[in-house]
Amino acid sequence: MALNINPLLDIKYLNQVYGEDAMIIHLIFDAFLSDSLPRWESLRLAIDNEDLVQSASILHGLKPSFTMAGITWFRPKIEEFEKAVKDKSDITVLKNLYSDLSDELYKLTPILETESERLGKH
Repeated sequence: MALNINPLLDIKYLNQVYGEDAMIIHLIFDAFLSDSLPRWESLRLAIDNEDLVQSASILHGLKPSFTMAGITWFRPKIEEFEKAVKDKSDITVLKNLYSDLSDELYKLTPILETESERLGKH
């Protein structure tokens, strides 16, 4: 039974790691939405407060979440962002990076929500 996951996600990765286990993928997507996304949003406050130690910690902790949720191309971007934070890049640069990555991430959020709900019914 094919799961027919949205092709905007890395189906090859999801299939390789989770196979056809709809419930596991549902749980992964649900955890991303309920845990990782709020942590991503907390990053904005850390950056706004120019708390680079906290920002780096949040980014470091989030890195595997994107891959696990099938957003594999996002991880290298997060690694670059983490490096920019650790290198103490200008705060305006960091705010712009956060904004650009957020725009990209929030376009995927409805897809993860829809897929999580659909797969939870399998």
